[in-house]
Order: sequence, then structure tokens, then C-alpha cells
Amino acid sequence: MGSASDKYDIVIVGLGPVGAVAANLAGAAGFRTLVVERSNQPYLLPRAIVFDAEIMRIFDAIGLAEPITAATRPLGGSIYLGADHRPIRTFRARPPAHDKAWFPSNLFFQPQLEAIIRDGLARHPNVTVLLAQEVTDLRQADGGVTLGLNGVDGGAPRTVDATFVLACDGASSTVRKALGVALDDIGFEERWLVVDTFVEGEMRWPQGYEIPQEVRDNRYSLMVCDPARPSTLIPGVGRHRRWEYMLMPGEHPGDIVPEAWLRDQLALWVDPDQVEIVRSAVYRFRALVAQRWRTGRVFLVGDAAHQTPPFYGQGMCHGLRDAAQLIWRLRLVRDGLAADSLLDSYQIEREPHVREIITASVAAGAAVCKTDPAQAAARDAEFRAIEHERAQRPVAMSDIVPPLRAGVIDPATGGDRLPELAIHDPDGDTVRLDAMIDGRFLVLGLEETTPISPLDMRVIVVKPSDAVGAWLGARGATFAIIRPDRYVHSVAADAQELSERLALLHAQLGLAAIDFSRSSEMSSL
Repeated sequence: MGSASDKYDIVIVGLGPVGAVAANLAGAAGFRTLVVERSNQPYLLPRAIVFDAEIMRIFDAIGLAEPITAATRPLGGSIYLGADHRPIRTFRARPPAHDKAWFPSNLFFQPQLEAIIRDGLARHPNVTVLLAQEVTDLRQADGGVTLGLNGVDGGAPRTVDATFVLACDGASSTVRKALGVALDDIGFEERWLVVDTFVEGEMRWPQGYEIPQEVRDNRYSLMVCDPARPSTLIPGVGRHRRWEYMLMPGEHPGDIVPEAWLRDQLALWVDPDQVEIVRSAVYRFRALVAQRWRTGRVFLVGDAAHQTPPFYGQGMCHGLRDAAQLIWRLRLVRDGLAADSLLDSYQIEREPHVREIITASVAAGAAVCKTDPAQAAARDAEFRAIEHERAQRPVAMSDIVPPLRAGVIDPATGGDRLPELAIHDPDGDTVRLDAMIDGRFLVLGLEETTPISPLDMRVIVVKPSDAVGAWLGARGATFAIIRPDRYVHSVAADAQELSERLALLHAQLGLAAIDFSRSSEMSSL
């Protein structure tokens, strides 16, 4: 067993973006946290490339939105070209909800993003990072978990004890394998070559391609659904651009990885002498979900729990949602405001959400990856017919992110993400409503009474005429209970219903019965 100095509330295995965000959340929540990372330096090549507004709200919650905003740029949408190289489908990002809201879709360069998130850990003296260490052993007892560690570059083995362990160690998770957790295969597998570049010169668009202006302006990504070889072009931050090419049946990575082949392909789009190839790698796009996300005091988070085809850019986003929705549960359990059974709701809540997005991504991938010309032509005709019907109702990428359908919500009235609403503070300044949550439950109300709760709840009275009041009114509600992760637990038409919704929340948290006969005044803004 470890010494007293080696006892932690949480040990996080893996310091990619998911592990780093989880560590920032844990640090802000006051957990004594250890992060164990096998590599001795950050991964210096780009992998993920886009995240949505919900993820920016998580970055805002850990106090890193400002530097991350400076390192990203908006992605306006995505346009699909058919077999004839003309548009067949368009997704458009919705405009920000208000002048202080986040962009719905954001491009980034992963090494730069990871550096910002890692640097954020320096603000938390309760967070320790161990690099060049790998997990060699994991044993659980009633009081916690003991991890055996070993330096990858040598050094004496050591052990650490933790109350909880978060496995953020990726698709080939050492922790998941040690736990013997199997993966469900949803049945999608394609091999794609991913090519990251720095481009110095101007784009030169291929002859015979109808390239919309949004793509020419570097505001939209482009999916070329050509049965001869489906491919993707994504404009990155600064000089960064990404091309992705599907491997065709019978093709091997060695056939298309050589630089001469790559430069021939890139020459359709740019002067190859003005391109620096940063990385080229063949990936197997899979759709996999772990059968068990919690084993005692160990939790699978991010790619360790699920792997999503990239066609909607939700892989990293899944993992950051996992971290945000797990840490507040652990905090309530630590503080005696929830029973250990609350932690079982992590998978109950997250797995259906993840599976729904994976299903949508698999369907999108199946449509993109058609290599039979007749099937591709039929797909193009179907998509164009759909586009014609919805011409006045453009579809946004955010539309594929579903509400929560199970877990710590009232399934009849809750489960939605709280919209990005603005509110006026006592000085009359406009602030994001998110800033009022501050890691706690929030009650929004149009009236000044509410039942009491043992939870550390922020309670805000709003006017029917402001944005928050209008949102409540549109739902026929007088009150709403908002979770720490900005999801709506429930809404209520009156004080009695609010008491009932709070009773449901308390039951879901495993709290003892509360006397709701008393009330307290609500604070107002």
C-alpha cells in the first residue's frame, strides 16, 4: 500500500484532452487529484479538430474559455458533394444565441488546445501530474483502489491509493483491459487516411467541382462523396488544413501513404510545393461501446468507454461530456449529498446519449462511404430531394446532439441542454446565465418562493419579459431546476410541482426524505 502522501481522492489515468479537462474539473471541485500519463510530453500531432458550443461551455466552466477562444475559429458548416462533384447536402451552424454566446462549431489545433488545458492545471495546487508513468496493476478493496505504477523510462515501481479512478486512457485503454470490460461492436468499420498539413499558398480548386463560396472562403468543411474515393477537406486554424481519404476495397496503407501519392492528391487542391505534410496516418473508424462503464470505484471516460466514427465531429466531445457529468456526481457523493448509487446513473445517462450520436454518425458514414456508382447516384438523388424540401429549414450540426433521455432528470419535463441564455446582473451588465451556476444546482423562477433543499442551490428570480423568463414561459413553466452541468433536470408550473420535482431529484440522488413544508425567500436579480 502507498504511504499517506500517496493517497488521492481521484486518480486520472491519461492526460489527453479528456483527462486534462477531468483534472481541471476535479481540481476546481477540491479533489486531491493525481494524473498519470504514459508519455513524457504532450502529443504533438493534431487528432481531433472540431468541438461544439456545449464543449466551449465546459471550457468556460473551468475558466479557460478566453485563451481557448483566442486559439480557435468558427466553423460555419459542412457541405457534401455527390458523385457528380455538385452539392447534395448542407449543414449550417446556427448563429450564436446572443452577443456573448459561443459559436456553435469551433475549429482548433489539438496540440495548442491541449497545451492550454494542461497549463490550466497549474492553478490547482491539489492536482499532481506524473508523466512517463504507466499503470501496471489495479486492485480494488472496499475503501478504494490501489494502482501499481512503473516508469516507462525506468525508475522504481510505486503504488498509489485512490478513492476513485477515472480511466481516460483512450481507445486501447489499459485500465479497461485490466478490468476485463468487453466492447459492443455496433457494426461500422472503415479505414481512412488522415493527412494534416500546413499550407502556405492559396487553394486551387479542382476543375469540374462545384465548390460553394462558403468552402472557398475557408468557412465550411467539404465532404466529397465520390464513389471512386470518398474524401474530406477541413479548414483548420491558421495554416492548418486536413484531408481525409477512404481506403478502397483491397487497398493497403502502403499503397497510399507514400509521399508521392499524397502530393499527387493534394495537387488537385494546392501547389504541392507550398504544403508541409505534418502527419499522415491510416485510422480504422469504429463504432464501439464498453459494456460496463463503472466497475466498483473505477470509471471509463471518453474513448476508453466508446469510440465514434468522426462524421459528426463528436468523438472528443463525448469524452468531455463524460467528464463534466461524472465530476459533479463524485463531488455530491464526497460531500454526503448523494448516495453511492448516484454513480450508477453515469452510464445509465451517458450510454443512450452516446449510442444515439454513434448511430447517427454510422448512418452518415454509410452514406458517405458508398463505392458503388448506382448506389451513390441513388443517394445523391435522395439527398437533393431532402435538401429541396428543407430549403427554408437548414439543418445544423448541433441538431444531431440529442437530449438526455434517462438518468438524473425528470423524463417528462427535463433532459434538454439549458440554452445559452443571458441575464442582467444588479449593475445592469449582461452576463451569461452559465456563470450563475458555478458548479451548483440552480433554480430559475418567476416567483419568489421555493421549497428548501439540502443541496447548495443558487436560486434566481427572473422577469417574464427577459430571455430566461421567455424560455420558462415557452415551456409553460414557472420554475426550472438546472443541473451543475447545465442540463435541465425538470420544470414546474407552480410551487407544488417544484416541490415534487425536488423530491424526485432528492430520490435520484439517494437523499433521505426532506420536509418541504417550509419555504425560504429566493434571491433575485
